[in-house]
Amino acid sequence: MCDADNSEARCLKYSNDPWRIKTCPRCGFVYLENPPEYEALKDEVSWEKTSAAERTRRNEAEPTLQRAASAVKTVRKKWLKRDKLPVLLKAHVKPGPVVDIGCGGGAVIARLGAEGYVPCGVEISTALAAKAQATAAKFGGRVAHNNALAGLDEFADGHFSGAVLSAFLEHEANPLPLLEKLRMKLAAGGAAIIKVPNFGSWNRAVRGRRWCGFRFPDHVNYFTPRTLKQMVAKAGLSVRKFTAGDRFPLSDNMWMVCQKS
Repeated sequence: MCDADNSEARCLKYSNDPWRIKTCPRCGFVYLENPPEYEALKDEVSWEKTSAAERTRRNEAEPTLQRAASAVKTVRKKWLKRDKLPVLLKAHVKPGPVVDIGCGGGAVIARLGAEGYVPCGVEISTALAAKAQATAAKFGGRVAHNNALAGLDEFADGHFSGAVLSAFLEHEANPLPLLEKLRMKLAAGGAAIIKVPNFGSWNRAVRGRRWCGFRFPDHVNYFTPRTLKQMVAKAGLSVRKFTAGDRFPLSDNMWMVCQKS
């Protein structure tokens, strides 16, 4: 989170006890005040467990809406081909080792390997890290089983030609130190592809606390286009690509490509 004094932060109207969402009065950054400890993320509140629980909760709370959303997602994947990741990789990331931070079970790891990169990863969940490591090893890469900050330290400075943080940065309790650490691990000119939920989206304004971007305790950061740019700049990275289409207000997500100069 940002470096503002937490005692000065304001509670948002979407606060959901025991999870307290706050906004920094200095920079406007929105975050979960009491995120889970790293140790708990390894198993007790690992992503695969909380994600399944959240999916069940949503299906029970809004079954018709969830069925419709699932149908739309299926159509998009089959017909619209809107997956930006491979396009952004080819356009902005040079050949070499690429790290997927929060790599889960290794889906992106496999795609990186298939595209000719040396896939590396960092994953805190014990079960998912083991699964991802088996995939990375096939392409000469490896996965660090650790939290993101400690996991990146298992790789040398300047090691990576690129990084993928797809649906990750909203989960990281220390996003600014993480981006600062990532800058150290990127080679000069190395690019990082970031995908996060857009707290500034119109859908969030309409849906309120029922917005799909709210996930407790998984999502601990809630970025707007402005606060994402602010944090990236504060970490010493420069924005390479962040067009109006990448942060379209009707979309619940936004994409950014930043780089180490």
